[in-house]
Amino acid sequence: MSLRHRTRAMATSSLAVLIAVAAACGDNGGGPTSTGGPPQGLAACGSAPFLTVPLVPVGNIFTVSPLGNLNPPPHTFPTDHLYLYMNPPAAISAPGAALLTNVVVQHRTGGGQQAFDDYELVFFPCADVQLELAHVANLSVQLRTKVGALDGSCNPSYQTGGFTYQQCNKSVTVSLSAGEAIGTSAASLDVFARDRRQTLTYVSPSRLPDPDAAFGDNHVACPIDYFVASVADPMRAKLGPPGSVRTTPPVCGEVMQDVPNTAAGKWFHPGNPNNPEDPHLALAHDNVNPATGAFSVGTSIPSFPSGVYTFAPASTGRVNLDFPFVQVVGEIECYQVTANRRVLIQLVSATRLRIEGFGTGACGDPASWTMDAGAVTFDR
Repeated sequence: MSLRHRTRAMATSSLAVLIAVAAACGDNGGGPTSTGGPPQGLAACGSAPFLTVPLVPVGNIFTVSPLGNLNPPPHTFPTDHLYLYMNPPAAISAPGAALLTNVVVQHRTGGGQQAFDDYELVFFPCADVQLELAHVANLSVQLRTKVGALDGSCNPSYQTGGFTYQQCNKSVTVSLSAGEAIGTSAASLDVFARDRRQTLTYVSPSRLPDPDAAFGDNHVACPIDYFVASVADPMRAKLGPPGSVRTTPPVCGEVMQDVPNTAAGKWFHPGNPNNPEDPHLALAHDNVNPATGAFSVGTSIPSFPSGVYTFAPASTGRVNLDFPFVQVVGEIECYQVTANRRVLIQLVSATRLRIEGFGTGACGDPASWTMDAGAVTFDR
């Protein structure tokens, strides 16, 4: 099996007010463990929600960041999991009867911060759905006893977002009962779901970290959808900061925003590995207010510092044209985005895009839009 890193990151503009609350947690690595299939003997999941217990007391949660959060460079692409932000420490419970298959201890160092460890738990409530919790601060005494010594194999260390991570994975077969205490959280908890019955269609699926995995990135699902209404509804009411809860369907957010033959979605910097995401680029929409367009810029554009830059999309014209409408090969489009920046993009082909950032100023006359040596090319 391959362990794919994911880095916990604070949501950008939509949750900026919460940065001070969660700053003590820092940015940690973490993410799903891809398996070839579910454990033997599990029943099919069925269509009705089957998780009955809140992961943490709902009263502890003050906001849930929907799928698709952008926070480059570690999360340049729309994020594949929910963030539960809460008042720590919050007790974490098994959401239903499940089989725990992997426990990962993750070591983080660097970035001018104190080194620390946290944990990931991968479990299956049934044969078709894999769930994972990342950035569990501590494991319960009961679970530690069941799991035993964390003496699994360790992956090579890697760097992203200014930190160095190493993950050590122990495969286990541990039965969990609904409501069983499994640990405690820090100020946030990452919650992943993969459902092998549904598939996201990316423009370049071969670029996914695990394109052939039964529970890979093309099977991302909304964890809330598997909870009964009495648990799910209060969580949906927290999908976004107070006063800005997401109401646009799908209310849980969107990870896959690729649109073929347009500028919308993931773009990869040539010569860099597809994962981690630091060098790449996403042309997407905000995860809380999807009516807002967003450039999620990694580390490969000298003229455009890493960050998230937003704008109000238009459906016509060549200024602030929404990414799915950017379809004309060779035509330059101009954007006036946050931080008072100006950006030019151009589809070189259906699978190649150029982009360049500029200083302040309005887009002006399209006849003046030209790219120079500062333009950077990305591919699908």
